[in-house]
Amino acid sequence: MPTSGTDLHQIVNHIPGGVLRCLGDKDYTILHYNQSFLDIFGYTPEEIQRIFHNHYIEMIVPEDRKAVQDHVRASRVRSGVLEIEYRIICKDGAPRWVLEQCSPVQEDGALCYYCVMMDITEQRHTREELRLSLERHQIIMDQTTDIIFEWDIPADQLHYSGNWLKKFGYAPVKQDASKRIPATGHIHPEDLPAFMALMQSARAGTPYNTAEFRILNGEGRYIWCHVRATDQFNDKGEPVKAVGVISDIDEQIRMIEHLRKKAERDALTGLYNREETERQIEKYLHDCPEDEAGALLMIDTDNFKNINDTHGHLFGDVVLTELASAMKKQLRSSDVVGRVGGDEFAVYLKDLPRAELAQQKAAQLLALFRTLFAGTDKLDLQVTGSIGIALFPAHARSFHSLYRCADQALYQAKTAGKNQYALYDPQRESLPYAAGTSALGADIDSNQETLGVSGGLVNYIFRILYETEDLRDAIHKLMEILGKRFDVSRVYIFENSLDGRTTSNTFEWCNEGITPEKELLQELNYAELENYGDNFAANGIFYCKDIRELPASQRKLLASQGIHAILQCAIREKGVMRGFIGFDECTGNRVWTQDEVSTLSLIAQMLSTFLLKQRAHEQDLAATRRMNSILDSQNAYIYVVDGDYTLLYLNRKTLELDPRAAEGQKCHQAFYGREAPCSHCPLRSSTGPQQYYNPQYGIWTMAYAAPLQWEEQDAYLITCFEVTEFMRGHDQKPH
Repeated sequence: MPTSGTDLHQIVNHIPGGVLRCLGDKDYTILHYNQSFLDIFGYTPEEIQRIFHNHYIEMIVPEDRKAVQDHVRASRVRSGVLEIEYRIICKDGAPRWVLEQCSPVQEDGALCYYCVMMDITEQRHTREELRLSLERHQIIMDQTTDIIFEWDIPADQLHYSGNWLKKFGYAPVKQDASKRIPATGHIHPEDLPAFMALMQSARAGTPYNTAEFRILNGEGRYIWCHVRATDQFNDKGEPVKAVGVISDIDEQIRMIEHLRKKAERDALTGLYNREETERQIEKYLHDCPEDEAGALLMIDTDNFKNINDTHGHLFGDVVLTELASAMKKQLRSSDVVGRVGGDEFAVYLKDLPRAELAQQKAAQLLALFRTLFAGTDKLDLQVTGSIGIALFPAHARSFHSLYRCADQALYQAKTAGKNQYALYDPQRESLPYAAGTSALGADIDSNQETLGVSGGLVNYIFRILYETEDLRDAIHKLMEILGKRFDVSRVYIFENSLDGRTTSNTFEWCNEGITPEKELLQELNYAELENYGDNFAANGIFYCKDIRELPASQRKLLASQGIHAILQCAIREKGVMRGFIGFDECTGNRVWTQDEVSTLSLIAQMLSTFLLKQRAHEQDLAATRRMNSILDSQNAYIYVVDGDYTLLYLNRKTLELDPRAAEGQKCHQAFYGREAPCSHCPLRSSTGPQQYYNPQYGIWTMAYAAPLQWEEQDAYLITCFEVTEFMRGHDQKPH
């Protein structure tokens, strides 16, 4: 039976979305609409006639009218359904977005349009939020110098952010990563075990892994990098991906190495200092095989005091420097060589096949002393030395016992007339032996300015910082050690805000009877302290023995804390002041000695370096958390494909929908099981977003495509919003 006009009217009124029939004139004069059309706009038929004169063009937001008209004109050249998004004017005053599909029809010689429109305001808002989120994510990515990577563990494929090329200057290895990277030379040979251990740990399913190793850059130089990787697992609990960050820590590592050498080396000769010499030998004796022989040589420069008295200390320094350099050339790189007193040295000869070799080496060194300066115009000088030898394990097994034997042998060589060596002889223990002549522990005259008697303290502090797993706890303990060692009232650290305008007290130790001030010293404004940073000299030191010499605002702040004198050392990073480490004296004015200033400034530099490294690490973790939060918070299926429909990236929601989907697959194969691209693919459409049903997952989505650069290649960002509930609510059937 033919359908009646009433039936047709009922059908039109129940079609999901607004239905509009209008003329193809300049005003799009309204001919007919359904009830849903009125519901979207909120107007009555009378209001549409009175306010808009039945001209649909006037119901479109003015800013969008030209775009709609241009789109309609352009579509006349093409056949088929026209699709466009624009904003409309609603009665409640809030513009709403609609997605309109319309078809041109000739009726009685006139062009008409039959249109169906859907309110997509919420989808537009969601899409805009996504766009802003992705834009924020991209801004974060562009601002960081870190490199994001993702390792597909089963496929052994690595993908990197574009920062790799900027940082290293060459294309990275992507395929067969675990096999090819070790063979490229990109990882420093000494660091390959650390690199392989990182990959093996990730492959074994360790949730979080870190490592530090050197990577070759485009200039042929290896730079230190810190790598963090987090495993991702499939529904069976198997590791399938490792996602992480590569951070450049080269400057920090080299600074730490510089400080380490400064802490363990004698400033004048470059040899190990007293404490490090002992530590190195003790460690070797503890670890070496029981049947391995060695020898400790204690070497004293004969009559060195006369050289200093006759030629001066600077001349004496030249002699010691030349002797140290010449001795290193006579010894193996594996041997331990140190300056253990003002003019005294210690040498440990490792792995000696025969005991006689120790005596032969001692004879060579004595000949070196006698001939090094003889007959030269620069240093017409006769220098000799005396050497005591003790054998391991024949004479002793511990360092201190071995040292005592070598030191007694040295005493025997000295008393026998000097300019000779003596092998420790247990039968001569009865000879007078002055323990006070022991070389180990004697002051080093030429080293006072840099390390002074505090060399052991500096070395100890470096070791604590270098080996600690809890930097915050280590800093607190070291501040107490420093405070008591130098008898100051207060030790503290101030760290600047990121913009450098304010500073806050982050660590504090107070001596007995001194009031803590940390809680009152937060977010101090530099602008209110009369250029406080100008107090720090070029070497980063601010030394004030009497705060009454300071400007009023600074004096007031310090006086309120009971401070009389201060010594502060700047924390600097790439020339920018990031804060300072300070030592307060609250019991009265104080004159700091040069040794105290030098030692405290070196220790402050160490603390600064490790603290900056820790803060950088904390900022990296925070940035990573922010980036993950941005992507994890998106309520959309997001993936990236290249022009050949190959998947380059999938977000978490997409992987939750289908854990089998993976990078390297074709999107139409992964999501539809098809061999050819989908007919509704947004990349193949020029009419905007595509709405379609996916039978593999049983959902409706609206997909948007946008071009972007992905790892130096052209690609497309596909964003899919699920509209299943909306479509079901309008009885839309899958097709």
